[in-house]
Amino acid sequence: MANLAIIGAGAWGSSLAIALSTKFDTVYLYAHTKTEVTRLKPQHHALPVEYSDNIKILADKSNLGDSDSILIAVPSYGFSSTLNEIKPLINEAHKLAWVTKGFDTVENCFLHESFEKIIPEKSACVISGPSFAYEVADNKPTAVVVASKDKSTRDYFSDLIQTNYLRAYTNKDIVGVEIGGSVKNILAIAAGIASGLGYGINTQAALITRGLAEMTRLGVSLGADKSTFIGLSGLGDLVLTCSDDLSRNRRFGKELAKNHNVENALKNVGATVEGLNTLDLILSIATSNKVEMPICEQVYYVTQGKATPVEAVNHLMSREQINE
Repeated sequence: MANLAIIGAGAWGSSLAIALSTKFDTVYLYAHTKTEVTRLKPQHHALPVEYSDNIKILADKSNLGDSDSILIAVPSYGFSSTLNEIKPLINEAHKLAWVTKGFDTVENCFLHESFEKIIPEKSACVISGPSFAYEVADNKPTAVVVASKDKSTRDYFSDLIQTNYLRAYTNKDIVGVEIGGSVKNILAIAAGIASGLGYGINTQAALITRGLAEMTRLGVSLGADKSTFIGLSGLGDLVLTCSDDLSRNRRFGKELAKNHNVENALKNVGATVEGLNTLDLILSIATSNKVEMPICEQVYYVTQGKATPVEAVNHLMSREQINE
């Protein structure tokens, strides 16, 4: 066995450290600060199990070279700064991938575009799909997708993360996989708003189905493969995040439905809401490519205080009738 480095000790990074700990001699889990290191031990507050003995939680990344593989699990807004931080510490043998979902809202681009700009000597690779951190840490069977344009890279990481409870599929469509992992967060906010208003399963089914159409339209306009969106990072992740309150994006939407403003809704969720972080950028990209995304647009209006949750739903229901 060898060593694995995971950068980002939030719930997702921590759950992967726990799930993969049996495959490595040591898993180095890098937190943002020394204070966070102390607070995390012996267990992440959002996860059901303690860290195993071979998980070493650190803030100092100077020993990054002791690991063969690196998984980046930071929020999307910290993605490019993390790459710049670790670039001097990466050696020729290192393999890198990320489990971050979203767009780079600092550089206003895809995460893989930031990666290729900052670390061009490595092949970009994203791991995505329907995977709540709590259930991954609790050994609930989960399937994810590993996407890279380079076959050897996606095969390497699909082998790396495969366990008795984690099943990995591969895909060369990194654009489609990243779009699926980003747009589904916004649609989950919409699902949360609908749930918070007391609407039922009919509404949820409509949101998922028409949201998938929005996601697919955007992806195809940017060169993604249409079939990617009926896979794990598209339909799979969309169903997951729209259907259960383990989704922080859905919980955020429910808070908005209670007429909380964005600041108070975020405070009540108590965690990063990636759908809010990427909303402006995704709608800007959609506008530039003349792609209609009415559900995402109404989420934007609610978060900007330009529409109430009820007004947003009424607008969607009263739009001009079209062919499906």
